[in-house]
Amino acid sequence: MSNRISSDLIAEIREYQKIHFELLKNSHHFVFDCPMNFDVSADPEYVWMGFHPGDDEDDWEKTQGINDEETRDRDFQEIFGRSKGSKTRKTKIRNFLGQDVYNKTSYTELFFWCASRSPRDFQNRYGTSLIDSPHLKFCLDQNYKLIHKINPKMIFLEGLSKIKFLDIRFSLQMVARHSVEDRVVDEYLVDEKFRLLNFDHLSSGPPASLARAEVGKLVRGLLE
Repeated sequence: MSNRISSDLIAEIREYQKIHFELLKNSHHFVFDCPMNFDVSADPEYVWMGFHPGDDEDDWEKTQGINDEETRDRDFQEIFGRSKGSKTRKTKIRNFLGQDVYNKTSYTELFFWCASRSPRDFQNRYGTSLIDSPHLKFCLDQNYKLIHKINPKMIFLEGLSKIKFLDIRFSLQMVARHSVEDRVVDEYLVDEKFRLLNFDHLSSGPPASLARAEVGKLVRGLLE
């Protein structure tokens, strides 16, 4: 089903991976502009940006070996049943943002295709590190177009070390460093227009995980 926000960008990703067949071969699906809550039909007001989709080993069986996607046009997790890992991740994000903001948030990734959290797995799949990937520029360009279309009230970026990837394509100005307990939340102005909050990845263990509830409370307060 097409949508007026990003169907053109999603179609470009589908065509791109047909040209670069190694992406179809090595990743079950791509993730781009996927609503957190498909039961809410309103336009997104926030963008959540992860690093890249995780391990996809069990997903091939769901779709009988056919590549798929998690997008505003089609989310295979909604169609075939959400995996335990996906349920856990979405619950973490919902608890972090609160239900109202979660309902108005679209999910995208810095790099659209799958790999486990191990840098070695990414290297084995795609032949380079992520920072050296020839596909990174395309992903950043598509995210640039998406963010300027959505015009979000806030962008949420997981992983304090990941801001360097956005700096490749976007104009970034750090405006504040907020702290709670022993963790920080960095606030940026993106392209002189959009606010962005950068914080520990929600999959991080201690000590970051021990302060996650307080960091979430801080982030929600910065939206007011």
